[in-house]
Amino acid sequence: MSVTLLRNYGSLASGVVVTLPDSTESALIAQGLATASLATSQPSLAFNPVSFINQAGNIALANPTGQTAFTSTTMQGPSILPNISLGGGALTAAGTSTTHVAGTLNISEIFVPHWNTWKGISVLNGATVGTDNMLVALYGSTGVLLANSAVAGTLSAGASTFQARDFLIPATLPPGRYFIGVQSNGTTATSNRLVAANGVNVLTASSTGTFGTVPATITVPTTFTTAVGCVAQLYTA
Repeated sequence: MSVTLLRNYGSLASGVVVTLPDSTESALIAQGLATASLATSQPSLAFNPVSFINQAGNIALANPTGQTAFTSTTMQGPSILPNISLGGGALTAAGTSTTHVAGTLNISEIFVPHWNTWKGISVLNGATVGTDNMLVALYGSTGVLLANSAVAGTLSAGASTFQARDFLIPATLPPGRYFIGVQSNGTTATSNRLVAANGVNVLTASSTGTFGTVPATITVPTTFTTAVGCVAQLYTA
């Protein structure tokens, strides 16, 4: 795995992509000093001019010679992508308002159907806001950390509304399966959580930890547990 440095590290400048020992990379990611780079490979396909890339555990087409490469300015779909269908109902009806366990990472699945560069994740706050800081993280289909917001978190604000938290570095993603993580430093503010009554098939899980320490990897959930995964969405601006 490689990492993108968010700050200078030794003689290495912020913003560069480097390959370090796994233990060093994991420590840098956990401290918010780096993010996992989207590992890219282009295997040769015999007698086939089309190549594929393996990016964050998801397989997507690579641009053949002569075709325009994807850039962050070439939007491939909607600029906001929720992890459930919200319909036209009131946001208060999307899930159930639930308190957090301090330091626990609440995980919910999201499927990205199109290329885009995502600026961050917005989480649907519950009925109670304030007091607690929260952060967000994005994981690939294999559970590797791809991006996260500031590890200090930002104060919960705006009852029953989506609250945006920017990634430290925007994430360009191919179509595929990803996982959203939400972590709080307290037990007062609430987020709306997915419940079975929503009829969704989003997989969810939770992982205990310490607030401000973003896990470099997670165990990918294989089941749905009610009132665990947060209602959330990716956004581009």
